Amino acid sequence: MYYSFIILLVSIIKLISSNPGHLKPFGSVGSLINIEEINEKYPNILEFFTYYISKSEPILSRQVLINDLYYNIWKTDEQLENEVDGLSKINIYVQSLKQQQQIQMKFGDFIDKYKKGHLFIADNLPEIFR
Repeated sequence: MYYSFIILLVSIIKLISSNPGHLKPFGSVGSLINIEEINEKYPNILEFFTYYISKSEPILSRQVLINDLYYNIWKTDEQLENEVDGLSKINIYVQSLKQQQQIQMKFGDFIDKYKKGHLFIADNLPEIFR
């Protein structure tokens, strides 16, 4: 009986030491895998597929949009509507979450109403979004 208790105790200690996060609060031991972090730039498409996709490697990207040419246009609805020439005048079809019918309106009107009216673009998506 005493020997079986010792064997059980040794097995538990071995299990805990081989799994550093075992029986500890979630996230308390940090990341158990090494994740590469990319700051302020995108990898080019060849690097991305060669080093990350083909090897199923995760990456963490931080602030990669800061240097993007179009990032400032997309910050707010007002900037998107006013800074992209002619965008607010394009006709689109929208649909409400409540009603199952499509209605036509200008993109500028959609920007003003989509949050309050729970609208989404159903058809004729402007070219800049494709």
